[in-house]
Amino acid sequence: MGTFHQDKSELHGITVVVDTNGPKVYVGRCDDMDDEKVILLDVDVHEDGQNGRSKQQYVERAAKFGVWKKHDRVILPRAEVSSVKRLGEMHSQLGAVATATAVAEPPKKADPKPVPAPVAAKPADGEVVALTANAQAEVKRLLALEKPGAGLRLGVKGGGCSGLSYKLEFDQKKEGDLVIAYEGFSVFLDRKSTIYLRGVTLDHQKGLQGKGFVFHNPNATNTCGCGESFSV
Repeated sequence: MGTFHQDKSELHGITVVVDTNGPKVYVGRCDDMDDEKVILLDVDVHEDGQNGRSKQQYVERAAKFGVWKKHDRVILPRAEVSSVKRLGEMHSQLGAVATATAVAEPPKKADPKPVPAPVAAKPADGEVVALTANAQAEVKRLLALEKPGAGLRLGVKGGGCSGLSYKLEFDQKKEGDLVIAYEGFSVFLDRKSTIYLRGVTLDHQKGLQGKGFVFHNPNATNTCGCGESFSV
């Protein structure tokens, strides 16, 4: 369910898939849409055939693992848009396929030693942020796939439904950055963002009900339904 704004589309704040009449498909948080345009925030874009994936394969992957932001804001003319769907609808569709497959397969012997769910890491004394094991694994995978040699930049910017929005992108170290070293990569934070991110845990949730990267912020007094905007 999106965040209610009288002057915005009903999809405001919802992560959507925008397919076009051309080779490109976009995934981002809907800011607004009308008969003339669709406005997206924190957007990833894929061109049919890029990295060996069709548009459909890319959308299925995005529904399972989330996306990596390439653009802060994109405005698409409505005439170029063929469809706008909630990314969550893909979760439901993929879940139906998984259920059908499970019914067709013979039952498997239960594991006598169930593995407990991982516990979210918390920043140690003196650390600003912490990444769970799942988040670290996903960052290393994406860095190797998308931008080898870079690090993960976490930050905060003004805007969003609740006043502040998280920034998460691949980048190089800049002068004045606070650097947190992990095995295989580093996390960069500008000094201003550390004020809002101190104590934050970054997790990554996979699976049909997963949300991709998720911020657990003990400082937030209010969080938008999109999960990407907060206030303190």
